[in-house]
Amino acid sequence: MKKCISSPLKLIAAGACLCGILHTFPASALPPGFQVYFNDAQHSSPNGIDTACAEFIGTANETVAGAFYSIQRTVIVNALIDAATRLGTENVRIITDAGNRNSTGCQRLEAAGITVIDETCDGWQDAALESHNKFCVIDGVKVWTGSYNITDSDSVYNNNNALAIDCPQLAQEYLAEFNLMWGAASGPPGDCLFSSHKTPHSTHEFTCNGVDLELYFSPTKEAYPNRAMDVILNIMQQATSSLYFDMFAFTSVSLANGLITADDRGLTVMGVMDNQQASYSSSQYDNLIAAGLDVKLDNEVTPHGNFLHHKFLVADYAGTNPIVVTGSYNWSNAAQWNNDENSLIIHDAEIAYLYYEEFYRSYFGRNPDNAKPSIDIQVNQPVFSGGSFMRVTTRITNPDISRGLDEYIILDLGSAFGDNQYFFWPDWTTAVDYERQYLGADAVLDQEIFNFILPYPLASGGPFTIWAALLDPTTNTLAGDYDSIQFSFE
Repeated sequence: MKKCISSPLKLIAAGACLCGILHTFPASALPPGFQVYFNDAQHSSPNGIDTACAEFIGTANETVAGAFYSIQRTVIVNALIDAATRLGTENVRIITDAGNRNSTGCQRLEAAGITVIDETCDGWQDAALESHNKFCVIDGVKVWTGSYNITDSDSVYNNNNALAIDCPQLAQEYLAEFNLMWGAASGPPGDCLFSSHKTPHSTHEFTCNGVDLELYFSPTKEAYPNRAMDVILNIMQQATSSLYFDMFAFTSVSLANGLITADDRGLTVMGVMDNQQASYSSSQYDNLIAAGLDVKLDNEVTPHGNFLHHKFLVADYAGTNPIVVTGSYNWSNAAQWNNDENSLIIHDAEIAYLYYEEFYRSYFGRNPDNAKPSIDIQVNQPVFSGGSFMRVTTRITNPDISRGLDEYIILDLGSAFGDNQYFFWPDWTTAVDYERQYLGADAVLDQEIFNFILPYPLASGGPFTIWAALLDPTTNTLAGDYDSIQFSFE
């Protein structure tokens, strides 16, 4: 299968009805100030999510405020110590969870003179309460957040996501939450406030470089509006086409019912859950399966013994209001009522597509060759006699069952027919006026067979090239790998 974009496929993108772009969503295609990271739990990378986090910390010029559930990864601990050396130990403040307080990472930070606190600073001794955030604010202007704990296991074994966002308004709101827990805006800790002792935030909506964001911290008392669980449930209720989720811990009956109701309304609802968490009696996995939802356990896809540690939802990724929900917030009662958590909601098509692709990998398998649909093409019985005839067979593997696909058959005749080089099935028109074969909403096809007759006289019998490509009709982008083959008319 070819991995690069070749000129016949660029012609597809040149069509007036196709927006003129083939999105691959590299970092440069994201909104300004946004970076998105996913780690491959099967293949450790020297330039992975841990390196990205360390480099993010390394950009600090004034202050670092990090709230990390667990602290262990050497490259990140080194980055924090380096920041303290450059900026002064008083300007690097760290919050962790009491259960992880004695980690080697925390010990190294304190040995370097960095102050580290946990929820016992507020008098909490309840083992059921966790300081579960995974965020870091740099210079009060940019923030790192997501599901990623800065540990060895989350760096190379467990599936995780993270974002680095350069947005002063958002960063200031994260910093305000940090300062509530720290009990001071700078310097030594003051009157610490954790869990339900904190005052809920009143500002939740932001616009950063044209992207609308929402931010919610937990826990929030029942008497207050804008609880994270209610906001996520509302997103489920307002979705119009699809909901995809990857979730580590899922015990919330309310959110399970939200998915079941969406499925009953006819939405595509699919998910992947961590198999160990799903084995607990409080998990909603059995209830979702009993309701007929399409939910897999991560070890069904790739048996590896590690955690699917994501906590994200993608709503209507191909619609007019695509949404991603991510952060530290598991869909659990502990996250809602006890733990210190953050939930970030992102309204952006390109970021939603990235998270949809990560869901797709977790659902269908993490082999890069199987991450998207692919197509193979064969040419049979090419006969060169007046009107040239050929039979083309295409086979589609790993179809995207959530959306229809457009299949393009493109014939490259070179210079064999005048000045026109590329032709599109079925009427073989040139330029941008061409037809395409819509494969249907299911797009679960083993093969398609097309019989082609070329009414044009050819200067030779070949060799010629025929291409097959799959496109997503909702985003007008390549939906997977493409294929090509050379043939000659007899």
